[in-house]
Amino acid sequence: RGEGYIDVVISVFVLMMVIVLALNVFSFLATKQDMDYFAKEMIFTATAFGRTTVEVNARYAELEAETGISPVVSWQANYYAASARTVQYGDAISVTLTYQTTLKGFGAIPIPITLTAKHSGLSQRYWK
Repeated sequence: RGEGYIDVVISVFVLMMVIVLALNVFSFLATKQDMDYFAKEMIFTATAFGRTTVEVNARYAELEAETGISPVVSWQANYYAASARTVQYGDAISVTLTYQTTLKGFGAIPIPITLTAKHSGLSQRYWK
C-alpha cells in the first residue's frame, strides 16, 4: 500500500532537483550574456580611445554598477607606449573577462564555476 506514496515522494524530490538545476543553468546563461555585453562594451571603449586606462576604467565602473558583476579583466595588446598603455591605430586589442561563481541550490557543498568572455577589436586612435 505504501509503495505509491514513496514513489510520489521520490518523483517530487527528483522533479524539484531538476527545477533547481534548470534555474541554475538559466542563471549561468544570464550571467554569461552579461559578461559578453561587458566585454563588448569594454573593447568598444578601448578601441575608440586607443588605450586601456582612464576611460576604460570609468566604463568598467559603470558596467559593474549596471550588471552587478565584477569580473577580473585581462588586456592583450601591442602597446605603442607601455607606460600610458596606448595602442596605435589599427593594432589589435583583446580583453578577457573571468568571473568566479558557484552552483547554488544543492546543499552546503558549493560547486565553483568559472565563466569567461573574450572579445577583440582594432584601435581607432592614431598616436604621434
